Amino acid sequence: MKEHTHMNTDPEYTAAEGALLMLRDYRARQGDFGITGAYDERMEAMRRRADTKMDTLRDPLKLVAKRLFVVLDQAFFLIEVSKWKIDYLADVLIHAIEARNPLALATNTRALIEHIAAYSSLIKQQRKLEESLRGQSSEAKIDAALGRTEKFLSRAYYGSSASNDQDAPSPIHINDYLKDLKADVRDIGEVYDYLCEYVHPNYGSNLLVSTGQLGSGQLNPPESVHRETLDRMRRYCSLTMIYLRDRSIDHAAVFVRLDGLLEFCLVPGAKLNNVFAKREARPEGDGKTKETAYHFPKARTVAEANEMSHRFLRQKKYMVKLKEIGGVEDKHIYDLYRTTRGDVWFRVPKLPLTDRTKPS
Repeated sequence: MKEHTHMNTDPEYTAAEGALLMLRDYRARQGDFGITGAYDERMEAMRRRADTKMDTLRDPLKLVAKRLFVVLDQAFFLIEVSKWKIDYLADVLIHAIEARNPLALATNTRALIEHIAAYSSLIKQQRKLEESLRGQSSEAKIDAALGRTEKFLSRAYYGSSASNDQDAPSPIHINDYLKDLKADVRDIGEVYDYLCEYVHPNYGSNLLVSTGQLGSGQLNPPESVHRETLDRMRRYCSLTMIYLRDRSIDHAAVFVRLDGLLEFCLVPGAKLNNVFAKREARPEGDGKTKETAYHFPKARTVAEANEMSHRFLRQKKYMVKLKEIGGVEDKHIYDLYRTTRGDVWFRVPKLPLTDRTKPS
């Protein structure tokens, strides 16, 4: 886990101070944005609205929509479970650093890496589901994609090697979680192996509380003796928190896109063989003024209209310097993109399209 170039490396911060800063920052952000209280109570209204809409559908689309909603519901719940566990580990690590407890630091830094790996794997699985569904028209392949994600979620939450229930799903091995994280953090295997050496009751952990040779060393030496090792662990704590912070928007976007696919199922006239089709970004208008702004009449949802705007700009090789809100009306928002080739206007819906737009 190499140090990122955007990490605050001001020499006035020691490794311990930097770790405490990042761990506390994570906990503060969780306190500001995390879901607290009874989860089911907060989600019940959304579930009722979704059920009401999905009950108007016909199979096989109805079944697919319901399965996709359950996957989203369960995955979001598991995300919150993961965040709570990481929050508790951050709390423990703060105490370990402040108390200068080397064993607690090593043990919980490794646990933090394990939970970050599991969290990353959960996000990656949702991304795979989105990629498998988008553009897919085969009922069998849609079923298989949902089935893989359903199995992953079941194993990630219920998996236990200690269970006496033979029907209980097997847990996902930490090596599989680490393999998924490696796509983002190339040296995560080396990091994990390093921490394991100081967690297992062998020479590594012995060194944290002793020096010298067997039978003649110093017991419980001052921190300065092993500061390089301890600082390395503290930097891993900092870098882990930076990883979560820097990817938070990208991780949230995965769920937004999947929710967008669910919305496609609820558009009047949707059919399973076209519901996940990726429509071409072919706007009307010329984009030169607010009055002639580009717009996408065939967009099924607000999210799809926005995605088409971004895709159109990429396809036409516009380099966007700034995006501004150029105007707001009862039913539309006007987005003004300042580009290297001049201003480009887009008109996107302000309200959901599902009650008035049918797929062609």
